[in-house]
This record gives sequence, structure tokens and C-alpha cells, in this order.
Amino acid sequence: MLDVINASKTFKITNNPLDDRIALKNVNLHVDDGEFVTIIGGNGSGKSTLMNVISGVFPLDSGKIKINDIDVTNLSEYKRAKYLGRVFQDPQMGTAGMMSIEENMMIATRRTRKKNLKWGFNKKDRETFINRLASLNLGLETRLDQKVGLLSGGQRQAVTLLMATLERPEILLLDEHTAALDPKTAKIVLDLTDKVVNEEHITTLMITHNMKDAIKYGNRLIMMYGGEIILDVSGEEKSKLTVEELLNMFDKLDEQTINDKE
Repeated sequence: MLDVINASKTFKITNNPLDDRIALKNVNLHVDDGEFVTIIGGNGSGKSTLMNVISGVFPLDSGKIKINDIDVTNLSEYKRAKYLGRVFQDPQMGTAGMMSIEENMMIATRRTRKKNLKWGFNKKDRETFINRLASLNLGLETRLDQKVGLLSGGQRQAVTLLMATLERPEILLLDEHTAALDPKTAKIVLDLTDKVVNEEHITTLMITHNMKDAIKYGNRLIMMYGGEIILDVSGEEKSKLTVEELLNMFDKLDEQTINDKE
């Protein structure tokens, strides 16, 4: 489903090559159809850059990106949008606050459909919206006309998740999509994420800083450090991991970095 092949990306901070920041260093990643991969790593480890090169926000310096065996390396961000759904950390980024819930969801249905001059609203779409919103158990199915900007952060993020998966994407990218929410609301959105991903069998990559969530959700876990994937576990090996083990790995990496600098 997804292939990241020898992907490298360096950001030039100044004209001095010594100031260059290597964000990705020959990263190779293959994700099978339907896999739910959680991604952990410290700040600057390359997690968000990986998401951004997959979605086309940043071009690669070298390497390739393939989605369902289609080489999308040179496709612009908007052309890759038909393959991808993405939810960001900020609940405001995925929705238009001055538009209603129904209007936002209607826009989401147009992501993969052929563009034409037909009237955008129809009864069938509205019934779909009501049914999908009812699955949230947040009472939003009776508030289709309410402006999204009046929703709470958790409600808005839940709507964004539905929008990202309304027209089933090839790949769903979740970039710390619960980081801005309180713990109770974050759990609701994570449980909803798990439900949607598994029921729709959507290939998913989810960045999180929460070690417990990284272990609990998904069937595969990767750890990034210094622009590289340094840990890749799945199945029973993943389920047996503990938060303490993951934290110990981070501590050892930090110690190694300090020693290398000395």
C-alpha cells in the first residue's frame, strides 16, 4: 500500500552546510494494506517530516514515495490529496469554522469525486452524514446546520476524522491528532479512530508522544531518531512492549548522542 524508498530530506537553515538539519536519512518503510502503524520519537526525530513528504508538503531530496504501487514522488500536494486523508494536531486546521457541519462534510465528499456543476447537496449524502455522525455518540447528527466553529475541540476533531475518512482514503495520516485535547476527550477521539480504522480497514500512520497510546493502538510501532527508523515491531512483540522499555530506549539514545558529541 505504502512504500517509502531511500527517502532523504535536509533543511538548509543558513548558507553554512554545517547548519544543515537532516530530517530524513535514507528512510525505507513498507506498510501493508490495512496496517495501523503508530510512530514515536523525540522532537526533531523526523516523524512530522515523514508525514509531510508522504503527503507532498515537502519534496524529497532523493528517494521515492509509492502509494498502491503508484509513484507519487513528483506529484504536488493537491494531486496526492485523492489518495490521502489527514488529521492535524490543531482541531481548527481540518475544518472551516464559519461553515456548518453539513457544509464541511459535503466538501469532504468532493475530495475524490469528479467535479461538475451539479448542486452539491442531496438527500443521500445527508443521510450518510447523519448516520456517520450518530456513530460518534456526541449528538451531532441533530446539529447539521450548526457552525463547526461553535463545537468543542474534541467534537471538532471527531468531525475532522469523519471528514478525512468519509471517502475512504488509501492512507490516513494522523499527526498527533489528540495532542491538543484533554485526556478524557483524547481517549474518546482515539477510540473513535481505532473503530473507524478497523471497520474501514484503512492503512493508517499515527504520530503520538504518548507511549501508552503507541502500544495500545495499532498493530505495528516504529520509533524514529535522527531522521532514521531505529525500531520496527508488530504483532505479539509490540503487544508485549512496556512504557518503561520504550523510555529506556530513549534514554540510551540520548546518552549515545551526548557521548558522540564529546
